Amino acid sequence: MFLRIRVALLATLSTLGLGVLAAPAAQANVLSLLPGSCGNQPESQPFAKWGDVNEYTPVAGGSFETGSTPWTLSGGAAVSSGNETFYVNSNSDTHSLSLPAGSAATSLPVCTNLNQPTGRLFVRNTGSASSRLTVQAIYPTLLGQSGSTTIGQLTGTSNWAPSPILSLATSNLMATLSPQNTTVAFRFTPTGAGNWSIDDVNIDPFARG
Repeated sequence: MFLRIRVALLATLSTLGLGVLAAPAAQANVLSLLPGSCGNQPESQPFAKWGDVNEYTPVAGGSFETGSTPWTLSGGAAVSSGNETFYVNSNSDTHSLSLPAGSAATSLPVCTNLNQPTGRLFVRNTGSASSRLTVQAIYPTLLGQSGSTTIGQLTGTSNWAPSPILSLATSNLMATLSPQNTTVAFRFTPTGAGNWSIDDVNIDPFARG
């Protein structure tokens, strides 16, 4: 009996998760994805130079190379000239995202699995050394709303550098989500008088290793 109840509960959670995924664009739900957008994600090892050999997939729009981005920007956040100096995406890349004081940027949703997924990106800060770049994960709740949790408070210098590995598993809130494929978006917000740039935002969908 317990097994049947558990299976039914998991099925209900998965159904609710899929309901969020299928939300129409008209609802302006940051976590909505088109049907079939999960799976077949390109993978590479952009952080292998730093000893991280996990396979990552790019967050859509997170290389900022088209001169604009489908991300949600506010407070002066904008695509600007100047790529991260390691060119892990392409040697021909020329842009990054500028995040001055008072700005914010929210990524498009990315399909992932909540068995300890991780994210990573490149950052620099040419403003106040005391500034931090707050990174939040935005995720679908069981009630069809969106919740958020802080997964990083990054430091940075005027030189481009890879961020630490950011883990979504640090929050107990993640336990409310479907154990199957779901969506997560990321919000980046500078604190204080920072003048940040970010580039090549990636996620490891299955956190291998």
